[in-house]
Amino acid sequence: MAADMWSGRGIRTLSALHPAYNPYNYQTGSVWPHDNAIIALGLKFNGFGVEAAQIARDISEAGSYFQLNQLPELLHALAGDLTTFPVQYIGANVPQAWAAGSVFMLMQAMLGFLPDAPRNKLYLDPSLPAWLPDLTVRDLRIGKHRFEIRFSRKDDHTEFEVLKGDAEIVERCNLQQKIARLKIESERI
Repeated sequence: MAADMWSGRGIRTLSALHPAYNPYNYQTGSVWPHDNAIIALGLKFNGFGVEAAQIARDISEAGSYFQLNQLPELLHALAGDLTTFPVQYIGANVPQAWAAGSVFMLMQAMLGFLPDAPRNKLYLDPSLPAWLPDLTVRDLRIGKHRFEIRFSRKDDHTEFEVLKGDAEIVERCNLQQKIARLKIESERI
């Protein structure tokens, strides 16, 4: 990721190279967890799973500095300086719904969840990073189905096991290819 956009605590709203950059301002250099989750999912959908996992790590680590690990609406993070800690924007809401919800989108990016309820399918393209070697998702619902799925990292590969639910509905795929195929199929309707 470009150093001018990456703070080490997430992607900033404005490049550190821009003349208006100010990491303490609302929209000119601050880090928004929900924006970062959207960026991470977009990266995953376009084949950049490692970069998506880095954003998830950055946001997760930033959250660890706040009381009860609650992510604020937005935070300040100095340019690439990991010796300092992130600071909550004055007046930011904590807890804040879309910041809290960003955790689920970050998880979706790492696990490559692509639910397709009309077709009774859950497509997965998981890639757990080294810092998160295992994860179990419980009470995941797709249409009328409920799942419990365990993900584990083995070397550079992520395996999964359906612990509860119909394993026939869950399918490993290449996410980019599946999205392209589903888009073509949808255009025919």
